[in-house]
Amino acid sequence: MASFNTPCTVVVGVSSGRAVYLEVESGRRVEEHVGVDVDSVEPRADGDFLAGHVAFTSFATTIVKAVALRRPAYVLDYGGLRPLPQRAVAVSNVKAREFGAWEQVWNKPVYLSASGATVVVGASRAGSLLHINAVPSDVELAKRIWATAGVLQRAGELSLNCTCRLGLMPYEVFVSRGNRYVVAKFYLNASSPRSRRAFFIAGEGGNVVERREVDVGEAEVVAYEFIKLL
Repeated sequence: MASFNTPCTVVVGVSSGRAVYLEVESGRRVEEHVGVDVDSVEPRADGDFLAGHVAFTSFATTIVKAVALRRPAYVLDYGGLRPLPQRAVAVSNVKAREFGAWEQVWNKPVYLSASGATVVVGASRAGSLLHINAVPSDVELAKRIWATAGVLQRAGELSLNCTCRLGLMPYEVFVSRGNRYVVAKFYLNASSPRSRRAFFIAGEGGNVVERREVDVGEAEVVAYEFIKLL
């Protein structure tokens, strides 16, 4: 994970199994190993336009925005795994704080490809700092998470949240009806054995009614069983 003082704009690129973060105005550069190669793009901000996979910006405590640059990127949220807006971003626009077409991505995982093994990048704010984290992951897991969310949302009000700053990058699917709720928790970081498991909790008020750990491939079926508890 890399942290940057705000306001800032950071370009993220993946090359040779490394995630590279480049802060546009200061030129600060941070690298971390992810072990997965997607279409290699080194981040750059020394020409007229930004180059990289994705750019993130944060200029207020409740705002983290992103845009795809030279390659498509995808965000996992209430619309499923869908394309992030893709733009040619001029360096002059960054300096002028022109981010209207960028999308809010606070604690939303951004996938750098739409199939197979990939890299997931997430960003969040803590005080004056923007935290950006990149981990190896798999698009198949994203599809299973969305399928599970599709089942759970039949039972009540749905909420999705990714704690992007944590190394395991946990992703929670939460549904509630009255004072009853179900939480399905997944881990996006494919380097951890936890990414192959899904964790379900059903509760009422402050009490846990049922708790279960299953293989990710069973999550959708188990979700049907848990909504019966709502």
